[in-house]
Amino acid sequence: MPKKAKTSDKEQAPSDGAALNGNAAKPAARKATSPGKRATTRKTPAAKKGKSRVSDEAIRTRAYFISEQRERLAMPGDADSDWIEARRQLLAELGER
Repeated sequence: MPKKAKTSDKEQAPSDGAALNGNAAKPAARKATSPGKRATTRKTPAAKKGKSRVSDEAIRTRAYFISEQRERLAMPGDADSDWIEARRQLLAELGER
């Protein structure tokens, strides 16, 4: 009977780091960065206009009450002016304008 050549463990393992069942090994976990090292961006006036903290639902509700008061007092106006006034009031309350 011919003798079988013994192979070492290093020779049996794939050289590319894949496990014996064909699955690749998991990559190393990423290092966590400290929260103080985040990139910050400055808000420009254009960025503030595009993003307001007032929801459409809040504006809609306020515009409804403005409309009711306007009609009760027989003042001129329309739904668009009520919406604009409601938004202006809510932004003023938040101190954004």
